[in-house]
Amino acid sequence: MQEIKAEKEKSNSTKNKKKNLKDDFTKSKIINTIGIDIANSCTLNCTYCYISASKKPRKLLSKEKFLDILNFLTKEKDQPITFYFTGAGEPTLNFSLLKELPSLCKENGFDKCSFNLTTNGTILTKEMIEFFKSNKFTINISLDGDEKINDASRLYHNGKGSFKDVFNNMNLLKENNIEFSCKTTVLPDNKNLAEAFSFFEENKISFIFSIVTNSFDNHFSPNIEHLKNFEEQLYIIIKNYRKLIEDNHKIYATKLIDDLKRIHYGQVNKIGCIASRESFFMGIDGSIFPCSYHSSEDLSVGNIYTGIDYDKIVKNNWYAKPVDNYSTCKVCWMKYLCAGSCFAIKWLENKNTEEPSEYLCKTYNIYWSAIIKLYTQLYPVIISGNNINFNDKNSENQVHYI
Repeated sequence: MQEIKAEKEKSNSTKNKKKNLKDDFTKSKIINTIGIDIANSCTLNCTYCYISASKKPRKLLSKEKFLDILNFLTKEKDQPITFYFTGAGEPTLNFSLLKELPSLCKENGFDKCSFNLTTNGTILTKEMIEFFKSNKFTINISLDGDEKINDASRLYHNGKGSFKDVFNNMNLLKENNIEFSCKTTVLPDNKNLAEAFSFFEENKISFIFSIVTNSFDNHFSPNIEHLKNFEEQLYIIIKNYRKLIEDNHKIYATKLIDDLKRIHYGQVNKIGCIASRESFFMGIDGSIFPCSYHSSEDLSVGNIYTGIDYDKIVKNNWYAKPVDNYSTCKVCWMKYLCAGSCFAIKWLENKNTEEPSEYLCKTYNIYWSAIIKLYTQLYPVIISGNNINFNDKNSENQVHYI
């Protein structure tokens, strides 16, 4: 009887916790970041695409559907809100709608909007560039390095490499004084990874990098055994950056500098992301997902007509928790650096967001060990106050998390 009573109390406690979580989600929730699937097909056929966008039938978000999204967000319109276009396909395929968005937002009372666009850069035109500049779009270009490296994975449907077109369009952005950053996907088996980093530094192109992960349809899955190569390449990269920084060169690998500053200022990250809390991703049909990485059909958490199903979010743990809430992470030395990693990737790997991704854990262990080693080598340079990468007065407040 005591065992049955204990089980009931445990069950009731779990139910109450989930109810309290739902209340926390719904009562005080402010949605300030919205991803939109504005075009779910792509001009490229990248080997590692996590959603296989190139294989989808071409669909474009309609003006009417965007207005329905604004209607869904009506209660948020008096606060700053960022619309980002990435993840599901190539957004510039729907430029006819993109160029209407600023005016549509203003006409419907959304006066504090900003726009963030990630593009593969293959079909940028002068008209697009002028529009992005005049409307202050934040632009990110997907590029993996020089021609040899980029064109090993980022190909057109006919097998032709995309580098030359993208690089030419990046020069157009520069000529029009538009700031942009590149997003680089790191493949652990890339034996030329150090060359990729050198390419961006030599061309003075700001970039952020992220490790490749599983695709939703399992057409691509990185091999954990390739992390040995990643580690070898990373230590070449760290050696190169030590010299560049000691010689007082401006560094364009913004994530690397940010992470060195995180170590220096002792900044911790206890919750990985704001997905399912302050941020959601909207599909072309109005479906709602936690984020663009978590947007396969079975992971929908509602739609713009019936609302967000917070019960489903809480039941499936489709949100980032404080890292100390994950039993495996509690004793990990990296816990306040990786914050428990991406819950979407954990779901793809384990169908369970409570269990860490073995692949990401090993990747982060390699990465953060290298960053800490670099920090110890550069400590005298960092505290000197004379290095171009570390002499900004507001460094402690400027670090951002990627």
